[in-house]
Amino acid sequence: MVKRSLARPGSLLAAVVLVLGLAGCGDESGSPDEGSSPSASASEGADDSTGAEARTHEPQPENAEGAPCTYTTGSEAARAVEPPPAAAAYTGTVEVVLETSAGDVDATLDAQAAPCTVNSFTSLASQGYYDDTPCHRLTTQGIYVLQCGDPTGTGSGGPGYSFADELTGSETYPAGTLAMANAGPNTNGSQFFVVYDETPLPPSYTVFGTIGADGLAVVQSIADRGTDDGSGDGAPAEEVTLDFVAVGEAVDGPPAAVPSGTCTYPSDGSGTTSSVQPPPARPSADGDVAITIASTIGRLRATLDAAAAPCTVNSFTALAEQGFFDGTSCHRLTTQGIFVLQCGDPTGTGSGGPGYSFADELSGSETYPAGTLAMANAGADTNGSQFFIVYGDSELPPSYTVFGTVSPATLKAVTRVGDAGVRGGGPDGAPKTAVTLQKVTVG
Repeated sequence: MVKRSLARPGSLLAAVVLVLGLAGCGDESGSPDEGSSPSASASEGADDSTGAEARTHEPQPENAEGAPCTYTTGSEAARAVEPPPAAAAYTGTVEVVLETSAGDVDATLDAQAAPCTVNSFTSLASQGYYDDTPCHRLTTQGIYVLQCGDPTGTGSGGPGYSFADELTGSETYPAGTLAMANAGPNTNGSQFFVVYDETPLPPSYTVFGTIGADGLAVVQSIADRGTDDGSGDGAPAEEVTLDFVAVGEAVDGPPAAVPSGTCTYPSDGSGTTSSVQPPPARPSADGDVAITIASTIGRLRATLDAAAAPCTVNSFTALAEQGFFDGTSCHRLTTQGIFVLQCGDPTGTGSGGPGYSFADELSGSETYPAGTLAMANAGADTNGSQFFIVYGDSELPPSYTVFGTVSPATLKAVTRVGDAGVRGGGPDGAPKTAVTLQKVTVG
């Protein structure tokens, strides 16, 4: 029954940068430095290699049992690529060689610690995304990194998708670290950096590998030449091109399980009915979470249970904090056998949602007495933004995630809506008493 039938019928990587003093390269007007165009460099390289046999990449291996990964599309890709597979290809370590114009940089990727990051990097490498791209940025004062991975060479290019951080909170960045550049939490794309000297950074950048001693010496030699304008942050003085990324031997490790307390919110392909960002992968709430809903039938109060349904509560509160529910109508009332008021669709049609879905959080023994707050869905693991309030004990299969309860006063207010019935009569339709959620407040 219930979706959205309580069923539904039928970041941008702008200037993917290190935030602690590491801003995108540009001239004094803020425009990108055009001193060495990546397209020109690629053309010159092609002329020099006329007649040479073109190198090819091995395809990314498949691993149906790999850790689940979510890659959210939406921004324009700097080069046409397919998003990585949703199951991480590797479980242990992967050897790669970054073949640059300054020399080869050998690296070992750690798919046990960062399965989805390694999955993205090797997928892009296998599609030739990194070939003939510049390392566009060097920092030489306080923070010591060489940044690469943007085909445009501007610091603003990416693969057309983003993905979540894989952090422990205790990350450090000694010399030899390979980590992802980002523009804030969960905005990873294609840009990465190599640390060539110990660097104090907050634990906000996913570490996904280490550089070998020989490779580190190559990066150090690049740094020794400084930046093109002599500052502590700019393009390398001697242009550095990432010619080819070779993915080599992989050593299996234990299955890379999703860390405890991690949620995934894959795009459902429908597009969002409002401009929202997916929730963070790690829920911030634990235990009871109070919410207040200012509505046209009074102030409604509920207590969300983050212990029983952490990912559901994480999604609901993330949407609430972004104003997703504000100004939306409760579009559905049922009055025979099943007694619910359904809300959470900005379109008011029963088919709208946030543009992502997430898994059920069920024990198999769910019941739906009056006062229950639960998720509407269109089948297993299709939760979005739509939810329902049970105003009379209802017989439903244990298929709808219960994530809270409403207060006695709220139950009375919703019961009055139920007693007024459905607009135009009948047991299922829009409520005769219009209900608009004006503002949802967490806490």
